Amino acid sequence: MKKSLMNKFTLKIISVFIAVFVWLLVVNIEDPVMTQTISNVSVEITNSTYIESMGKMPLVDEAKRNISVSVTGKRSVVDRLEAKDITAVADLQQIVDMDSDPIMVPITVSCPGITEDHIQARPQNIEIEIDEIKSMDFIVTPDAGSSKPGKGYELGRMTSDPDKITIKGPASVMGKIDKVVAPISVEGLNEDTIIPSTIKIIDKNQDEMSESDVKSLKFADDQSSTVNVAVELWRTKSNIAIEADYSGKPASGYQVDVIESVPETITIAGTEEALQEFADNGNALKIPADEVQLDGESADFEVKVDISKLLPEDIILATNENKIILLKVKILPLGSQEFSIPTTSIQVIKPGDMDVVFDSEKVTIRLKGRKKDLANFSESSIAATLDLSGYSPGEYEVPLTIQVPSQYQVVDEITVKLQLVKTAAEKSDG
Repeated sequence: MKKSLMNKFTLKIISVFIAVFVWLLVVNIEDPVMTQTISNVSVEITNSTYIESMGKMPLVDEAKRNISVSVTGKRSVVDRLEAKDITAVADLQQIVDMDSDPIMVPITVSCPGITEDHIQARPQNIEIEIDEIKSMDFIVTPDAGSSKPGKGYELGRMTSDPDKITIKGPASVMGKIDKVVAPISVEGLNEDTIIPSTIKIIDKNQDEMSESDVKSLKFADDQSSTVNVAVELWRTKSNIAIEADYSGKPASGYQVDVIESVPETITIAGTEEALQEFADNGNALKIPADEVQLDGESADFEVKVDISKLLPEDIILATNENKIILLKVKILPLGSQEFSIPTTSIQVIKPGDMDVVFDSEKVTIRLKGRKKDLANFSESSIAATLDLSGYSPGEYEVPLTIQVPSQYQVVDEITVKLQLVKTAAEKSDG
């Protein structure tokens, strides 16, 4: 009886061991321990102040900042892990040798639910460079780009607050900076306003500085990357005449008849005070005499003038106005004068199946005579004839026959540019 009881107890113990073994076997088959490599884990650089206290700054190649991490654990745990679940830290205080080339910093990795001996960084160190710290001041330049304010306004002044910003960073990166701009949009604005802007750092290639370089820069303690840009709009004023004077003299026996401007008028913009002062001066831009210099000229000539340099303070040219104007100086013999007749008044002799198309609506004719006679002259006294007999279709510059009363003399030979074309009826028949 006693032996039977012992056998039963032994069987029970063996059964328990078998059950535990089977359970362990099942667990390991269903949820085995495995090792998995997780890529693109970003390494955080800590204790930069340790390097900065030496007057230097650490530089990390962004391409080397992402590492792989090997994790060992239950499949049910490891399978769910992502790069964001893992913390990778490179503590700059753990640099072993500051004089090594390159300088290597150990990487410590951790993950909730994974013990220290079951997680490993690959590689186990990150390479850094040490550079001198440089600090520089930069003027903040507001930039409205291609945006335009509302109709009747031009962009006058833009001022940034603060207007200067202090940036410090590695000398190698600071040397790339060309300027600091504050981009804004003034599209459709019709009143003065203040616009917040996040500054952009522009390198010497006139490109926006790369994100990795910007990350290595810092602003002064009381500054940030955001500034406020005050925008001042100026009202436009159209039909501003251009009046030109001249210096020197034409050739003996000649006179300056007139100075014509192309364009005849311009549009400006300015502060209310500046526009009022312009109006008080006759709403005209006066070209100084030294811009048009005569030195014995006996024929017409032209002068190009940059009027942007001649505008008063707080006055600008409106958008799309060309800053270069053309002054046409007309030189006439003494006792002569210019007159104009419409091309429609020209008597044209032409083939019956042709039509004439003139290049311009008017023809200018210079006449010489006594001052009194010229003052009383009427353009209706001019008889202009154009003989196109024998001409075929095409473009021509043809002499114009001018007849005027006997007390007047035509100064120059007159030609007209025209196009001779078949009549509409002739084209239809063809």
